[in-house]
Amino acid sequence: MRVTTLFPSSEIFGVKLVNGHPTQAVITVENNEDDSVFIEIVGGTLTNDQAGQIVRNLTSTTYNLEVVAGAKDSLTYSFSTELHPQDLRLQLIAILTKGKKGFFTVSAYNETVSVVEAPVSIFDPQMYAT
Repeated sequence: MRVTTLFPSSEIFGVKLVNGHPTQAVITVENNEDDSVFIEIVGGTLTNDQAGQIVRNLTSTTYNLEVVAGAKDSLTYSFSTELHPQDLRLQLIAILTKGKKGFFTVSAYNETVSVVEAPVSIFDPQMYAT
């Protein structure tokens, strides 16, 4: 079983979570097992690297997507943030099932990301609200 995650809108300098804008992660599961697996749920957390504290739990999404033996399939997981700009560790977890063997979890992503403010434009009407 191989799980990889890409962020289509990421930059060369890493993944940036823009406050107020959805972040999309494309999670690909490559099933090299003998049986089908089902991607049941994807969720995650944002943690402070230094203190190890959970800063934000991310919403879990249910998929129930079957990946047959020898195949690979992708899904999109979206979430948004409203946090102070900072560097945090993003941990995404996928919960899978395989036949009657029950649930098991796999790490889909576990790296440091940057939370940033949305760029400001002079054409934004909220700039002129009083």
